[in-house]
Amino acid sequence: MAIDKITTPAVTDDSVTLAKMAPGTDGNIISYDASGNPVAVATGSSGQILTSAGAGAVPSFATLAANAGTLSFQSDRSGNFSVNASTSTEVVFNATAINTGSKYSTSTGRYTPGVAGNYFVTTSVSFDPASSQSTGQNTYLKIRKNGVDTEYGQISRAGAGTESNFGLSTSAIITLDDNDYISIWVYSYQVAMTLASDQSSFNGFRIS
Repeated sequence: MAIDKITTPAVTDDSVTLAKMAPGTDGNIISYDASGNPVAVATGSSGQILTSAGAGAVPSFATLAANAGTLSFQSDRSGNFSVNASTSTEVVFNATAINTGSKYSTSTGRYTPGVAGNYFVTTSVSFDPASSQSTGQNTYLKIRKNGVDTEYGQISRAGAGTESNFGLSTSAIITLDDNDYISIWVYSYQVAMTLASDQSSFNGFRIS
């Protein structure tokens, strides 16, 4: 005698084994949708975690956000860097002592975190002017996001009629999306400069 339908009372507790379930995809997890029907949660990538989307939504796998302070970089120069007069110049710090996740590019001098958040950024440089800077011939050190002409950290030095070396430093807390980048810019009015490699650095880390 064929059985067309198995009623719920006919299925005793703990009687359905894994062998009786339909095949699925390795790594999938069974959940329930907003209608209460069973649904498979797609397999995530290695290292991801299962994240709840709240009531009425299927959970999903997502990449764990980096903890504050874990995304960081410390860059400097392997040699001096030339800055032309009266030209905005993006400084390329071409060496790193710390580069967590390889997010800092030594070829472009840009830091792209890959994780949205608030970042503390600081830079300190030493300049050797090619000639005497007169009053009004200022030098500016700037921190920019995405290279646009908006300074998140800026400091300047007014000319003092001397060719002596001088240092500048500035810092800022900047909110970045995962694909934003930050870099250091210099502008020297009418006087070319040499950035000293052994006294210059660009550093930062995620704070939240």
